[in-house]
Amino acid sequence: MAGTRKTAVAVVLAALALTATACNGNDDEKAAPAAPTTAAGTTATPSAAAPTGGAKPEKVSPAVYLEQVTQKTGAAKSAKVNESITIGDLAMTGTGAISWADGLQGDLTMDMSDSPMGKMIAVLTGSGSAPYRFAKDGMYLHLGGDGVEALGGKHWVHFSAADLAKTSGGSTNQFKDADPVEAVRLLIATGKVAEVGQETVDGRATTHYSGVLDADEIAGASAAKGLSQEKLDQLKQKLAAGGITSEQIDVWVDADQLVVKRTETGATKAGRFKASVLYSDYGTAVDTTAPAAADVVEVADLAKLGNS
Repeated sequence: MAGTRKTAVAVVLAALALTATACNGNDDEKAAPAAPTTAAGTTATPSAAAPTGGAKPEKVSPAVYLEQVTQKTGAAKSAKVNESITIGDLAMTGTGAISWADGLQGDLTMDMSDSPMGKMIAVLTGSGSAPYRFAKDGMYLHLGGDGVEALGGKHWVHFSAADLAKTSGGSTNQFKDADPVEAVRLLIATGKVAEVGQETVDGRATTHYSGVLDADEIAGASAAKGLSQEKLDQLKQKLAAGGITSEQIDVWVDADQLVVKRTETGATKAGRFKASVLYSDYGTAVDTTAPAAADVVEVADLAKLGNS
């Protein structure tokens, strides 16, 4: 019985590592840009007027304005997040606070109770949610229920960057660029961004920008336009691993030049992908400390569980 339980724990942990990489990656798809919609589901209408508060100066191109947005949002360094993600039949929502001052750090709880994965993770966490902590040395998953018993009373499993890369087939640097403006930089670098119009999102007046990026265009983006060759190479590797040919990126920016919402959509090997993230409380305090080593099990050691 103990061996069976531990084997189940190892299998579910591998699946959870995949969901963690999806939470913060760009595994998106091709989405022919139909008429963009507002947060309320109504069709947005382009407008030359600035939203309430005057977010964008007159006669400034979307690319030039978004360059300013990347600087302002990037400098904020942290925010509270509320996100929803679907990948095929897997659906999850997440809440927490993250920092991108030095790679991805902070706490994020993903609720998968409405998807088949929810029953699987209940074995480990005691509920349909997976509480993650991101620190400089990788990602930690907080355990509960049978998970604690199976791992000898310890409450955290640690995934290093290399562990996550093995699980997802991606780059070991996938958590270096977790800030809200990475998608904006892509739009600028490929020249595929357009202003959609003014919309109210989460109670805030915003300007909506959108672009559909082809994988070849992404690969050919100039490093001189804001992306290093290292970042481009990492992105190409990730797109190839996910079987992604193109993706649609949408961002909503408020009068303070801060990203209010970001969505990324596409088609991957695992099915249709859509991620939507709301950002609020920029500059919020974030816990960046790793759990105590005595309370942590390395995921690399879990392969031995089924034999014990």
